[in-house]
Amino acid sequence: MRKFLSYTVVLLSASILFNACKHDIITVNGNVSLEPVVVVNPPATTAPAGGIPAVSDTVCFNTDVLPLYVSYCGSSGCHNDASHREGVITTDYGHLMNGIRAKNASGSKYYTIIGNGMPPRSSPQMTATHIALIKKWIDQGALNTQCTNVCDTNSFTYANSIQTIISTNCGGCHGTKPGSANIYLGDYASAKTYITANTSTFLNAINYVSTIAVSKRMPPSAKLVDCKIIQIQKWIQKGYPQ
Repeated sequence: MRKFLSYTVVLLSASILFNACKHDIITVNGNVSLEPVVVVNPPATTAPAGGIPAVSDTVCFNTDVLPLYVSYCGSSGCHNDASHREGVITTDYGHLMNGIRAKNASGSKYYTIIGNGMPPRSSPQMTATHIALIKKWIDQGALNTQCTNVCDTNSFTYANSIQTIISTNCGGCHGTKPGSANIYLGDYASAKTYITANTSTFLNAINYVSTIAVSKRMPPSAKLVDCKIIQIQKWIQKGYPQ
């Protein structure tokens, strides 16, 4: 009886681990898109006298879309390069395009499944704003847009900028309690408390400091563009304005 119970516990544990990333995914081919990189450098217009430059309407794949798929779908054990659960990888443009159809959101399986099995119901979910942003990117042609200047560094309050940066780049791992590695950044108070207590560690991680392990550099999709790092640094330096 004891052997039977032990065997049952092992089976249940394996089932839980497997189903943590289990959902009704689609069948995809093994092709990888070779679409060229489109470099965008917004703001594209000249600022009015004394005003703030107008930022381009282009949805940037590298700063707006890829971090969502990496954070919410491409974590360890799910759809990253190493795990590639069910043959799906969501951590780079080429593999993502296996399930995306440019200017056809309803025909893009990696879009329509969001909220319908991906991410799994037990995992943090993308917000309506996230989903709308992905749709807009698809509607604009699902281009491999690589943007370098995508924010106003004079805007660094939590409500105006920081919340979005954290939600987009960290939400899939640290957006639901207790959070990966027991780090929860899902609201203002929690983000402020953690970063205040771990300022050096946090800044080293987002700056991809060479002396720390690659696995500790955040976000895992790629280093944040400079202007977003500046926004975070100013937010910390100015006392975490809400």
